[in-house]
Amino acid sequence: MIQRLKTKTPPFLFHPALAGKTKADFEIIIARYDEDIGWSDNYKEFRTVYNKGAATDYDSISLENIGHLADTILRHIINRYDTLADVTFFTHGSFNYRNDQLIKETFPCHRLWSDFIRTDNALVYISRRDLPQAAEKAYDYTETFGEVYQRFFKGPYKRDFEWACGKIMSVSRSHIQNRSKAFYQKMLDWILSPHEGGKPSQHVYRTRGIYIERFILHAFTVKCQT
Repeated sequence: MIQRLKTKTPPFLFHPALAGKTKADFEIIIARYDEDIGWSDNYKEFRTVYNKGAATDYDSISLENIGHLADTILRHIINRYDTLADVTFFTHGSFNYRNDQLIKETFPCHRLWSDFIRTDNALVYISRRDLPQAAEKAYDYTETFGEVYQRFFKGPYKRDFEWACGKIMSVSRSHIQNRSKAFYQKMLDWILSPHEGGKPSQHVYRTRGIYIERFILHAFTVKCQT
């Protein structure tokens, strides 16, 4: 069982690799609801906050609270497909609240903060390989992991690839553009599509987000069959 940790991550020190750089080189995308994003205060010029909660006193882009983190990642990719930063760092609003995805400035942790600060052909994440079986479902959803994989990748589901724990990752533009904008739009359309004849509940949105969490890294690295 994942332990929920009661921690507050202080502002990460500014990394010298970003000296003289701009958002065109490195952009931090934060999917926020009500979390304290003070950890990013030394990176204000690099961050873009998609806010799904109450109004804040910092610059943000308001989004409806649907689709969980996957919705935010996909919307950013679709809307900025032709103007993406060299490297985009995707994250939710909080850090270090789960004991399986710790990111700090020094060990012990799963990844160092400095690992994510890249402006090259980066693909940095907390790696896991415990993918579900093809016949499994997330929270008894109507589709299995194998069926959802087939929906997007048009081939048999094989549990032999990594996924990015927590959807926290730094991804180069070239990795994202490994696939077309239409591919990501198809993922987003599925997340937002009606469920059992009506608007999806928050539970359904979160559940669909789990499927995307398992497969989004795969989308950045493996070409889809046509």
